[in-house]
Amino acid sequence: MSRQHSLFSVLNDSMREAFIARCNRVSLDAGQSVFMQGMKHDYSYIIESGSVRTYYVSGTGREVTLSHWSKGDLVGGPLVFGGGKHVWSAVATRPSKVLAISGPDFQDFATLHPQVYAWIVNILGFKLRWLSVLFQIHGTEHVQERLIKLLIMLGENFGASDPRGVVIEQKINQQDLAALVGASRQWTNKTLNHLKKIGLVDMHEKKIILCDVKGLKALLRAG
Repeated sequence: MSRQHSLFSVLNDSMREAFIARCNRVSLDAGQSVFMQGMKHDYSYIIESGSVRTYYVSGTGREVTLSHWSKGDLVGGPLVFGGGKHVWSAVATRPSKVLAISGPDFQDFATLHPQVYAWIVNILGFKLRWLSVLFQIHGTEHVQERLIKLLIMLGENFGASDPRGVVIEQKINQQDLAALVGASRQWTNKTLNHLKKIGLVDMHEKKIILCDVKGLKALLRAG
C-alpha cells in the first residue's frame, strides 16, 4: 500500500493554476481546527505545507487518532463533493497552509478533467485501506505487535530511503504513536525503547527511523 499521491502530480501547470483559482488558501496555527466531526461537509482540503491530524471522538468522549497528513495530501471525505456531515475531525499539528475547495467546485473541476476522478478513486481507496489496517492493529492483543505493525505501515506509506534505514517523514511523536495503537504512552514508550535497544528503530530530530525493516517483520512473525 503506497501513500496517497498529490493531486498536482496528475495536473499540468495550467490545470494546477485553474484548480488553485477555485480554492481558498487558508493559513492555520498549530492546534487550529480545520473542520469538526458533525459539521456540514462543505469543503475538502489539500495541504500545501505543514501537517494535519485527523481523529474521531466516540460517544463516550474517547478520542482516536486516525492519521497524520502532510504536503499534497487530501484531508476530508469520504464526501469529497460535499453534502452530509464530517464523520471525523481535523486539526493542524503545526503552522500549516491548506487549499479549501467547495464540493460543487471540486465536482465541476473533476468533470472538466477526468483524470481527477481517477485520482479521487485512488485516494479514497488508500484511505479505506489505511483505516482497515488501523482496525486490524487495534484488534491485536499485545502492544509490541500493534506498534510494530504500525511502524511497518508508516514506513511503507510515509518512508524515505536513508543510509540509516527508512525514515518516516511524518513527525509523529510518542504520544501520537500511543494514540494510533490504542495503548498508554508508558507502554508505547517502553516498547519503542526496547525496539531501539535491539537496533530495530531509532529516533532523530523527532523523526522515526526503521533501522531494520526485515528484523521488525521477523519479530512480528515470531511474536
